[in-house]
Amino acid sequence: MKKYLEQNDFNNIDFLYNNSYLIENYIIAGTRAWNDDEVIVARELLRLELSIQDGINKFGQEKEIIICLHYPPTKEFIDIMKKYNVKKCFYGHLHGEATKNAIEGNIEGIEFKLVSCDYLQFKLHII
Repeated sequence: MKKYLEQNDFNNIDFLYNNSYLIENYIIAGTRAWNDDEVIVARELLRLELSIQDGINKFGQEKEIIICLHYPPTKEFIDIMKKYNVKKCFYGHLHGEATKNAIEGNIEGIEFKLVSCDYLQFKLHII
């Protein structure tokens, strides 16, 4: 995908893939967070932890970590977030009727927010 971005002169976007970014004073980390297959879940849990550790190693432990996931978080992902004192998690994937199953609000000290475009009526959500 990086090659595609370069070839098409998309120089203002990138991917979270075992890495992190510093935006203002926040570490942005995350992964896809698939939740249906045991093998893939284990891989995604590892990727989340690698992403968080990358941010801490590059930018320091004193910065707040914001997690971005594609899929809604399950307990295993929440446990990793708690381990690193994450306070905010944004995720998507749920659309239409499925949004009634959204996990939102403060759960175990983490503020969760569904940010699927149709759920937000295609309006930006300020982080």
